[in-house]
Amino acid sequence: MSSLIKQLQSMYELQLHSNIVRVCDFALSAAEQKPESLSPIHKFQLVLLYADSLYDIQYYIQAENLYRQALQIRKNFLKNKATNNKLPENQTEFNSDVEIRYKIHKCCLALKQVNAAVEMLQSISARSRTPKVNMALATLYRDGGMERSAITCYKEVLRECPLALEAVENLLKLGIKGVEVNSLMTDVTTEISWLNLWLKAQAQLYSREFASAVQTYKSMDSHGLLKDNTSVLVNMAYCYHYICDDATAISVLQRAMKLDQNLVFGRDLLSTLLATSGNSEHVEYLETLLPTCDMSLWSTEHWVVLGNCMYSTKKYEKAVYFAQQALCSSHCKNIEAFLLKAKTLLELNKYQDAAQHCTEAIQICPFRYDLHHCLVECYVKMNRLREAEAMATNACKQLNYSPQSLTLHASVLLKDPMTSGKTVRKMLEKAVSQDKTFSTNAVCMLVEFLEQEQQYDQARELLLKHIKHAPSSRLHQLLGDCFVNLQKDDDAFHHYSIALRLDPNNQRASEGLNNIGRNLSLSKRDSYYTCVGETSYTSPGTSASEDDAFIQNDADHWPANNSF
Repeated sequence: MSSLIKQLQSMYELQLHSNIVRVCDFALSAAEQKPESLSPIHKFQLVLLYADSLYDIQYYIQAENLYRQALQIRKNFLKNKATNNKLPENQTEFNSDVEIRYKIHKCCLALKQVNAAVEMLQSISARSRTPKVNMALATLYRDGGMERSAITCYKEVLRECPLALEAVENLLKLGIKGVEVNSLMTDVTTEISWLNLWLKAQAQLYSREFASAVQTYKSMDSHGLLKDNTSVLVNMAYCYHYICDDATAISVLQRAMKLDQNLVFGRDLLSTLLATSGNSEHVEYLETLLPTCDMSLWSTEHWVVLGNCMYSTKKYEKAVYFAQQALCSSHCKNIEAFLLKAKTLLELNKYQDAAQHCTEAIQICPFRYDLHHCLVECYVKMNRLREAEAMATNACKQLNYSPQSLTLHASVLLKDPMTSGKTVRKMLEKAVSQDKTFSTNAVCMLVEFLEQEQQYDQARELLLKHIKHAPSSRLHQLLGDCFVNLQKDDDAFHHYSIALRLDPNNQRASEGLNNIGRNLSLSKRDSYYTCVGETSYTSPGTSASEDDAFIQNDADHWPANNSF
């Protein structure tokens, strides 16, 4: 029988898994008829090979049952072993059941039996747990909200494997300081030049120091370090998105996709930013991100990309379906999938469901402005202004009173007639003064507020200041409105023209320009009539107020050609 085991082991190394399954099936049936033909050790090996092969061809239920049989065979053998059944020197399977229990946990995960997977790994004593076991257990603890236990397991992994970068990232995500994490990696950080910078950037990222993290990633994206590394670029793009610089985030992500057209990490974020940008060129680029591989190979990110394509073309029912597929296809909760589903439900007027998905996403990632914005919009649509204001206040706290969060809060307060105008103005002025990127949203809201208060000079000064740094069609159109209110039609005409040149679809600028055109034509016509009235010729029976009659009767006072 030992020759059979050797043959099967050789076949397993050659990955002939389906062939092994058939042989083991017959061999175990034969052994049942003649139990003495198969020693406990050989039976144990045969069952393990059978189980491993079934797992490899994705027969997880059968594989789990056989792994449990192997555990029982080992237990019985160790209990009843005789002197003639000593373990061979190289036979390590009987020495420990850790590997079998780890494989059972993998079967449970494949069958989505998470609790059973956790219980199986927990049954391994702490001293016997290998880095592989600790890593798997830490991930399950993290997903289950058991953060302290997860931190303990991740630290155990790092103590034995200082280059376990996934463990490093998860410790930083769970709030462990970069200095403490670095102390567990001192054996390798001194030897690898880029590792210290990478650790610094990740620590800044997960401690929400996004602007600093961007600078660190930029220093890594240089020759001699990690130039054109897609992981560095995607992390940098996330930082740009977190500080609401989506245009730069899109540019960096497109660069990463150009370097690796099959890149999955960051693909979902790029599709989200492209779909919500409102740029037709971005929508065309979004189509190039669609997966071309077989649907069975799609990851969560691929489903999100397809959903965002549907969202950008206003096929909302399909977008919801693909967002749900994305949520179901991943063990971890994908933020882009939650956001896609929430935005689409919002468009379908299912505000309560949209708010529920936003809330769940914010619990996972509370420092994303787009999630807070979507949630506030849901409550505003439901006319629940108190809840909307509470959510906007929470957004300010979570986003450290960023200009975008202050603007969001102000937009809610403007809808409440009981809100003091001084409060709104103070909040908008603070947002404008803090916004180093000159976000036009806060500026526009403040300008419109000042116009409502008839403070046109202040609105004009504010717009002129910001147009120097960040000119846009919207700002020029608002400046044109200010000049109209200040009765400076020539200046208004100038800025409306610029607004239309920057964005030909700016309807308000077009309307403003047409109104000025009508006013100018009326004023010119009035001046013409006044000039005619001052001549020696006057039309009998007409007055300056009877313009239409003047035009119609003008020809009657000139002699006809036949009178000469």
